[in-house]
Amino acid sequence: MGEWRTVYEDEVEERWVTVTVYESEDDENGDEGPVVRVTAAPIEDDEGRLEQNEGGQMPVAGAEAASSSITLEPDPLDDLEEELIEIGLSPKAAAWIVSKVP
Repeated sequence: MGEWRTVYEDEVEERWVTVTVYESEDDENGDEGPVVRVTAAPIEDDEGRLEQNEGGQMPVAGAEAASSSITLEPDPLDDLEEELIEIGLSPKAAAWIVSKVP
């Protein structure tokens, strides 16, 4: 039996990002790389509202994700960076998150 281990958790571009890796005792994945799950959730202020940008407008990505987080489970792992960009993260932020995967 394996378990999920958090390898990175921090704020990235106004989203709380958590990267977890599944570690099994009988490493069946071998050359395929680790099984990874990335969750990105909008950050709320102290009163439970989504943070707004300088103009007082809520970012579109935040407005759409207000009620839930986004979870990515790329297969293969090579697709993770592209999937992070598709959900609205910058290429620089996506590369930073991918670099945290062991």
